[in-house]
Amino acid sequence: MDADTKPEVAPVPVSNSAWSDQLAEMMAWFEGNPNLPEKIEPIVMLRFLKCMAYDVKKTKALVELNYSMRNKHPHLFMDRNMNDEMTAKGLKVSDCLILPGITPEGNKLLFFRMTDFDPSTRNSVEETKIFFMLSDARFTRPDVEVDDGKEYVLDEADIASGDVQIVDIEGYTLRHLAYVSIFVLRIYMKFLQEAYPCRLKAMHVINCPSFLDKLVSMMSPFLREEVRNMIKYHTEGLESLYAEVPRDMLPEEYGGKAGTVEQLKARSIQSLREKSEYLSDERFWKVTSQSKSRWLWF
Repeated sequence: MDADTKPEVAPVPVSNSAWSDQLAEMMAWFEGNPNLPEKIEPIVMLRFLKCMAYDVKKTKALVELNYSMRNKHPHLFMDRNMNDEMTAKGLKVSDCLILPGITPEGNKLLFFRMTDFDPSTRNSVEETKIFFMLSDARFTRPDVEVDDGKEYVLDEADIASGDVQIVDIEGYTLRHLAYVSIFVLRIYMKFLQEAYPCRLKAMHVINCPSFLDKLVSMMSPFLREEVRNMIKYHTEGLESLYAEVPRDMLPEEYGGKAGTVEQLKARSIQSLREKSEYLSDERFWKVTSQSKSRWLWF
């Protein structure tokens, strides 16, 4: 795509901060880069900047890798439709929740669990697709709770410094391992560790099974050492989890006050529906000159 075919991005209200000039620079760079899509939301670009500590050079590399990987694997990152039968099934058999608010450390809590323990219902492609659909929808909004009735002024303080994942693996058996696509797992972990616009700060695994060692062995080849060191396995109840994350921010079923899992899931699905047009709009995702990208081999 020629640079002069890209539409101008409308200005967005921003707080009077040092990063506003860097954001303007990155938006202009994005518009003129033929190896990137036509459009990006300013808040999404700000997330990339914050993830890389406002280092413009590193942010540019992260952005290019992100969109190159998306276009290399469109079945995971771009071919998405809320009305798709397989996606609807994936949403039904698992709970993937983005919990309200941020922790005192400035992190966002994400929660995952199975709702159907039948191993044959697992689908690595749909599970990965749904996670990144939810993430992409979330990234267009601040991570703090804001008044939707007022004009939002973009502020980096409203964006989480990182993600903390909580994974409930109750009901997981050795049979479930047979339904995990190693190919999809490799792409998922590479994107999450190297191309995702938010740093993974910790992962908490709860309700661990007796064969935990086998599960860890399967995951280890795809994890960088620093990520492996972030994972904490809670084998004796939830008290150790409460010592790591604010208990009140958890679903009611897990001792918190954030609402029931059913209520939180309804909120997540509503978010997807509200952003369905954005998620399927190729102007935000598709690179038309992919062959020129230096990241193509990923």
